[in-house]
Amino acid sequence: MDQDDILTVRGLDVEYATPSGPARVLQDVDLDVRRGEILGIAGESGSGKTTLAVTLLRLLKAPGRVASGSATFRPEAGPEVDLLGIDAGRMRSLRWRNISYLPQGSMNSLNPVIRIRDQFRDVILEHEPQRRRGLDAHIAGLLEQVGLSPAVARMYPHELSGGMKQRVLMAMCMALEPDIVVADEPTTALDVTIQRVVLQLLADLVETYGSTVILISHDMGVHAQLVDRIAVMNEGRVVEVGDVRQVFKDPRDPYTRSLIESIPTMEGTVAGGIDA
Repeated sequence: MDQDDILTVRGLDVEYATPSGPARVLQDVDLDVRRGEILGIAGESGSGKTTLAVTLLRLLKAPGRVASGSATFRPEAGPEVDLLGIDAGRMRSLRWRNISYLPQGSMNSLNPVIRIRDQFRDVILEHEPQRRRGLDAHIAGLLEQVGLSPAVARMYPHELSGGMKQRVLMAMCMALEPDIVVADEPTTALDVTIQRVVLQLLADLVETYGSTVILISHDMGVHAQLVDRIAVMNEGRVVEVGDVRQVFKDPRDPYTRSLIESIPTMEGTVAGGIDA
């Protein structure tokens, strides 16, 4: 593992059991994530992006299983670990504190019968039970960082708009200042204006906390706006990885080129690149 890499994935194969035999959904995935970067994972629906995310977080459910591979994680503090090899208790201790997850469909991820404040408290006190003093002020500060009033802490999820729920979850992801944030389609189901706000907030949080972000999106326009490097997935494989500007200007893989050409422009033609 390179000293600049916070996460290295090697030879990752994931399959689902089916009546006709195992179906391979990730195939020999190799991926390096550098500390402090925003790495984009691109590809159409069904390419394996979300499966990669839930596998790294050890949230893959049966009939899915890891057939082979490793995912070596080097936290800011503590020894490196293979996320796919450690026991369930150790993995639970890493989630939220070291690796947090902004899931696809996150607007439905908040508990509908618990106030926002108490959902923050559950996350924080699970890992830092001694932190009760001043906790409400800390929660208010987290909400303010994503542009929400501290009064939101007293509300229930149904009282919030979709964009507000997304921002609550972003704040919750940063509550313990994790090393890595995995954001899976964070702009899904949001209108264009709110999408821009959410992306800018994500960039601001990365700058504030120094976290690494793995941003999963089928939208190449989102990657063009935000990420430092991009990994393109097709049919469960990583087909291209590189600096986002270089990939947009001179894609090596035909599938990558097709994704870039699918971006609409104001002139009614397809996009061929991004500004230098």
